[in-house]
Amino acid sequence: MQDAVARGIPSLLQSTANPVWTASCLPVGAGMPDLVAASYSPQVFALAQVERSNPDLLAYLRGAGPVRIETVAARVGISIRAATRQIGELLTAEVILSVSATAYALSPVWRDILPEIVTIEVKVADWQTAVAQAARNRIFSHRSFVALPGNVATRIRREKIVRQLGLGLIAVWPDRTVTLLRQPRRRRPVVWAYYYHIASTLARSWR
Repeated sequence: MQDAVARGIPSLLQSTANPVWTASCLPVGAGMPDLVAASYSPQVFALAQVERSNPDLLAYLRGAGPVRIETVAARVGISIRAATRQIGELLTAEVILSVSATAYALSPVWRDILPEIVTIEVKVADWQTAVAQAARNRIFSHRSFVALPGNVATRIRREKIVRQLGLGLIAVWPDRTVTLLRQPRRRRPVVWAYYYHIASTLARSWR
């Protein structure tokens, strides 16, 4: 069933101008979505040059203005020595920019290096668990789906919880054809460390 859904992923992503990377059972924080698909800008591969890409550091820089190394170290919880090394690697890879002699900022393209992240939870019967997991995935994805057997998906199509959470609903039929029953609401990720973890994993998977 998961293979059938995976084959239909390109049609689910709205950012079709960008290439798409797909992974299954990718650990993200405390969860492991069945399928993750991300459209990406080619600059993402710069992270493969960084020995220890730090998603927390990138997430902090995304939310902050130009900052000093000492501030980065304090806010991210690493030593000044580690912050200096990581900032140096990110500068070389052009992930961040030097805006003054002592201040650094995230390069503009890196604010949306993954234009769209889609997650899909695939379940044979337990739709309540699928919905709970898909709801959690919204913290780092732009759109979150649940994929279920056609008869189950059709039955829960109008469930209030699915509508309230803004989840997408995919039906998988016995002949392995896939039907999109409900489009999800697009959201903005809120846990940017997970977002940059996916970017780093994507880059390293191609190294």
